[in-house]
This record gives sequence, C-alpha cells and structure tokens, in this order.
Amino acid sequence: MMNRASLLVAGVILAGCATMSPEECLQANWEEIGYNDAIEGRSVSRSQAHREACAETGVNVDFELYRHGYALGLPYYCTRETGFESGDHGGEYAAQCVSENFPDYASGYSEGLDVFALKRELRELEERIDDKSAQANALLSQIRQLRITRDNDQLPSDTRREARYQLTQLESLYGTLYREIESLNQERDQLAAEIGELTAAFYRSL
Repeated sequence: MMNRASLLVAGVILAGCATMSPEECLQANWEEIGYNDAIEGRSVSRSQAHREACAETGVNVDFELYRHGYALGLPYYCTRETGFESGDHGGEYAAQCVSENFPDYASGYSEGLDVFALKRELRELEERIDDKSAQANALLSQIRQLRITRDNDQLPSDTRREARYQLTQLESLYGTLYREIESLNQERDQLAAEIGELTAAFYRSL
C-alpha cells in the first residue's frame, strides 16, 4: 500500500508525462497545437493525449480545429529532407507521411535507408578491424616473449630452438593478419568516403 509520500511522487511523475499543463489547456489554440504537433513529426493521435491531459481542467479538445492545423503543418514535416534524416538514422517511416500524398518524403526516406545500410556495413567492418587488431596485439605480445626466450643464452638449446620455431610460425601469422587489417582499413576508408559523398550529394540536391 502506497504512503502519502509515494502518492505525491507518483503524482509528480504522471504530471510530467502530460502533454499539456492545466494553464496551457485553458489557453489552448487547438489549430496552432495541431500545426505544431505536425511540424514536430508527432502522430495525429497526439490529440487524444491532449484530451487526457486537459480532462481535469474541463477543457475539451476541438478536434476539428486540431486536425485542420495538423493538416496545415504536415507538409512542413513530410519533406524529402526529413525523410532522408529519418531513414539515415534507421528511424521508422512516419505513417502520417502517406507516400501518395508526400512522395518527396518517401523518396528521401528511401535514400536515407541506403546510407543507413552503408553505415551498418561500416560498423560491422570496424568491429572486424577491432577484433583482428586485438588478435594482432596478442600475437605481438607472444612474439616479444618468444624473442626474449630465443635470445637468452642461459636457456637450454632445445628451449631456444623451439622458441625460434614458434617465432617463425607466429611472425608469419602476424604478417598475414597485418595485411588483412590493412586491407580492411582501406575498405573502411572507401566506405566512409562513399557515405560522405552520398550524404553531401543529397544535401546539394535540395
């Protein structure tokens, strides 16, 4: 059972979740609110959240005015640039930007998704580079230790001979790994350049 302090905290949290304060509800211009919700990329269902927020004040949402304002603001959100930025960050397609009504948004979103796919490929490539670099560093540590063993005149000849043999194997393995990392680094740089060029070309086209 909640005590008084807990109830007060819960009330503050719930109030923080409200879309509008009581003062805003009493002074609401529903057409303007609908317009602002649209240009901020919010769904038209936001009006229901406003209705709940204003219920205790006795203020009713004028849904007709809200929808009218929302319709006026929507073209300023459903642009090719907004679509690109949403797709580029892996965001969901804005359902309110129906492709038949806002083809530019749909086009931009598709272009953004292409860049996002390349960014995901780049991240995977960087993870492979990090993994192979960690392997290379571990090999270098072993190689350094083997060189110390090989060059230690106080150790038995068999031990030093075994160290030389292992050293040859590990140095060869390190050389192969190093070349793989170099190749991956070049691939990464080319991919990063492609992403940069595609992004720059998009904004130049606006």
